[in-house]
Amino acid sequence: MHFDYFRKTSRRASLGVIGLRRDSMLSGKEGNSILPNEVVIKIHQYTDDPSMAWEMLKSTTPVRPVRQMKLDTPVRNDAVRFVSVACTYGVFLDPKKIPPGDVLLICGDFTSCGLPQEVKGFNDNLALLKHPFKIVIAGNHECTFDESFMKMAASRHMDVKEGALKHALNAAMAASKITNPKSLLTNCIYLQDNLVELFGLKIYGTPWQPKNDKWAFNLNRGQPLLDKWNLIPSGIDVLLTHAAPLGHGDLMVTGNRAGCVELLNSVVKRIRPAYHVYGHIHEGYGCSSDGYTKFINCSIVNENLEPTNTPVIFDIAVNHEIKSSFIRNAKKIVKKVNKS
Repeated sequence: MHFDYFRKTSRRASLGVIGLRRDSMLSGKEGNSILPNEVVIKIHQYTDDPSMAWEMLKSTTPVRPVRQMKLDTPVRNDAVRFVSVACTYGVFLDPKKIPPGDVLLICGDFTSCGLPQEVKGFNDNLALLKHPFKIVIAGNHECTFDESFMKMAASRHMDVKEGALKHALNAAMAASKITNPKSLLTNCIYLQDNLVELFGLKIYGTPWQPKNDKWAFNLNRGQPLLDKWNLIPSGIDVLLTHAAPLGHGDLMVTGNRAGCVELLNSVVKRIRPAYHVYGHIHEGYGCSSDGYTKFINCSIVNENLEPTNTPVIFDIAVNHEIKSSFIRNAKKIVKKVNKS
């Protein structure tokens, strides 16, 4: 999203560090004759066995631990401060405990099952947080956000719990006279397989994850998920997914891997964002890097669903005049994005 009052700024100043890095990448100046957007990702032979896939890939796939920024690090005038959380399950985001910043990222599972009253409560909670921009994606627990999940009729093959959940959700929607719960999110920018551009930075969000339960936004590994990852444009700056990529923050307490190998390959070979932020695998909380992209699993709850983890923050350098303009016009920008 661009506005006329930004166009007088020189290209170099307006792009900032990330923009220049992206331009270099997309022009093929990083020593790679194949442009990222020309790379075709193929289905891995062990797509359905992520632990085996990782055994094959780990020797050639760097995973380096990254120290998290201290939460009391002052917000700079020449950088956008991102504050990232995921998997809160309706836990109140206390304004006194959420670090200050310019953009709050919420990577799914902000409710227990997507009931209208949960979504409304979450939206009211967002209004108490002073971050000028809040960007939200759904997770597998936002059942009412997944139209295909809600439309799936009950059948004799359906699990009793699944049938009861769908019945309760549809009854709650009818009682609330709500047909589109996403419309209740008025205090944020909601992304679902699309992007928004803020401060000259491209931010893309998608809710899908490998099928492991009978909740929302579940797809089979392999081609169904790859079709979703292929929608993500190359060269974005910040990628929000609910799913974890294979090898980065996806190790479960069982010792098995749960990440998506096609998501990993899409990120490191084609999309190449500066930051990939996600949740879903609660015990995978933390940060890592492959030397190019920084991976952040920002799940607030642990494997026991206890909210023991803190938000993760990071900065991206931008021109201070552009930052000032976006902050000053934040309400107008959010309103315009949500109308488009």
